[in-house]
Amino acid sequence: MSPPAVSIPRLFQEAVERPLRRRVSLRRHSSFRIGGQADFFFAARSLTEVKSCLRFVHERSLPYYIIGSGTNMLFADGGFRGLILKNEVRGINRIRGEGRVVVLAGTPLADLVSFALEDSLEGIEFAAGIPGTVGGAVFGNAGAWGLSIGQLLEEAVILDEQGQETRVGKNHFEFGYRDSSLKRRHLTVLETVFRLREGDKGLIKAKMDENLAKRKSPCPSPKMAYAGSFFKNPVLPDGTRMAAGSLLEKVGAKELKKGGARVYPGHANFILNCGGATAEDIRALARTMKARVKRKFGIELKEEVIYLPAGFSMP
Repeated sequence: MSPPAVSIPRLFQEAVERPLRRRVSLRRHSSFRIGGQADFFFAARSLTEVKSCLRFVHERSLPYYIIGSGTNMLFADGGFRGLILKNEVRGINRIRGEGRVVVLAGTPLADLVSFALEDSLEGIEFAAGIPGTVGGAVFGNAGAWGLSIGQLLEEAVILDEQGQETRVGKNHFEFGYRDSSLKRRHLTVLETVFRLREGDKGLIKAKMDENLAKRKSPCPSPKMAYAGSFFKNPVLPDGTRMAAGSLLEKVGAKELKKGGARVYPGHANFILNCGGATAEDIRALARTMKARVKRKFGIELKEEVIYLPAGFSMP
């Protein structure tokens, strides 16, 4: 049985040696700028803190969820009844003489892209402009233009259900389109190893600049509150992948709004928090968008953005 909530901060500090924060607004940790309060919140600065925190929640059966930068998250209006662990553990190291790069999971993906450019390593140009952390990118197999992070991953160090560190190969993650086994097993990625290639720095930069320009064109301003593409691009019966934004535009989704949420007029697969939107506004708007596409095309859109209910518990 879990100890009373009033004793959790004291026990946590004894176990992790740094204080736990209480009643933290999650809107500050989401690019949607939406979310109620988490009962408990901790930003880990070292692998030791990550492991100590996870040991603590497992021993006390305390509900928890691990986040990176929150660029693909929608937190519930009711917050979270448990502990949110934010992984801020960063680090990149190249294995000299090889194209292998070791990256800690809390490292921003943008830092890995910049590192690859500075070291004249090619292969990850497609990730230029993709927000979030490396751990989050592996979790959702982030990618663009037919390429994805899972194609570059060689191995990783994870914490299994028993809290044991295990080194696994890429097949362990069962990568699919914007998907991995982490979404079903919720294991914790600590460290990743990517295989890149020696290349020409000028050509690498040119490709990254080209990708950044392509990405910037349809996207809202970075100052706006949104979480990237809301729906995955669906696969048609003949195996063709269709752009979700195109389907949504054909059903008039750009005109839709709900409370403080609305569909971005420049691209139908972005939902914006225009000020004061709630998680329920976003979800209701998404349901309407999905229903229109289903009714007209018979296609069931799947969310790419992750919704975290207040009462979520790890499977």
